[in-house]
Amino acid sequence: MTQKQLPDQALTSLSPELLRRYLDAQGWYLAGEQPRAEVWATQLADDVMDVLLPKDPRLTDYVRQLRYLFDTLALIENREPSAILRDIGLAQTDVHYVRLLPEGLASGTVWLSEGSRAVASLRDLFISATYRATTWLENQQPRPVEPGRKPNQVYEFLSRRILLGLAQPGSYVLTAEVPLNSGVPEQLPLDAQGRYGGIPLARRVSTAFYDGAAAAYMAAEHAATNPGDLSAFAEHAEQGLSANVCEALADLSSHGKVPFELRAAWANSLPMDRPAGILRFEPELIEQLQLGAEYLRDRFGRQGVSVRGFVTKMERGPTTGPGSVILLGRPEDQPTSRAMRVHVELTALDYDRVGRAHLDGQEVVVQGDLERSGNRWHLVRVQNCMVEEIRD
Repeated sequence: MTQKQLPDQALTSLSPELLRRYLDAQGWYLAGEQPRAEVWATQLADDVMDVLLPKDPRLTDYVRQLRYLFDTLALIENREPSAILRDIGLAQTDVHYVRLLPEGLASGTVWLSEGSRAVASLRDLFISATYRATTWLENQQPRPVEPGRKPNQVYEFLSRRILLGLAQPGSYVLTAEVPLNSGVPEQLPLDAQGRYGGIPLARRVSTAFYDGAAAAYMAAEHAATNPGDLSAFAEHAEQGLSANVCEALADLSSHGKVPFELRAAWANSLPMDRPAGILRFEPELIEQLQLGAEYLRDRFGRQGVSVRGFVTKMERGPTTGPGSVILLGRPEDQPTSRAMRVHVELTALDYDRVGRAHLDGQEVVVQGDLERSGNRWHLVRVQNCMVEEIRD
């Protein structure tokens, strides 16, 4: 293998500590010490190989020694020094790999429509993971059905902290990188239960991403083994599962057309006490994810939904108190869906406003949590009620 030399600047920026972590992660061990270098060794099939790791970047031969170290690693690992350098640079970064497995295509390729859908779905999964991570940190219970519009901090984190890495060989592999180091202080204090101490928000988002997918995988496996039993989706909701996660995973596979695998590589700088296994989603599991998403939406409803429509019925006891109305309309995020009758409980003030709109034939928009009870839809915990102005 012809090896390309690494630039001096890239080598001088590497600290001995980063190199130690990489060697340790690859199975090397500290075999001895010299005044200016450490001796690291690894067991090969029929011999022991050792290398020198200089202790101080200020040494005049630091770059030369590192170049020899990288040449040795490249020979043993059978890959370019630049690839090893990249892995060492990711020592402070969690990396999530999405391996698409399209049939009948050359390795390293995927249909454009399916590739673009996978990238969009990967973004949706990280939006959901960031929402759940920040919700947990605010001591709120994550929702089995997430609101359509997330807090601004979710989108800010997504746009500034998560990177789409280079595609990797082997079918078609997308990589998403989550650097743990940040210029913005985000270390969280230790609370009374001993949670959150010293763990970066980026790691919380990263684990929420993987844990949500793992929970979806286990729930789908249970449903595939026990046809018709979707209860595991509700049971795994406490572990970060939501209808949004199930839908994004199904979209990632182009709704079952492209099997895929998920794998996480945790940053060496913040080791995890549990490994991240490979999650392989075959078409039969994708089908269960779609059913599970529908099940969660039917059982837990939808939060923060705005329903637009016309009032068809109004009812209240005291003429000045709160009352209930039936709204015939559609969720604003599903404008092409079938019209539905939604029962809404309103305060006295909102009831009067809606009553005037009803007489004038005006549309109203009511925001709240959409839940299903039997055959009825209810909009509960109403947050906002607006009357659409009639425009000439």
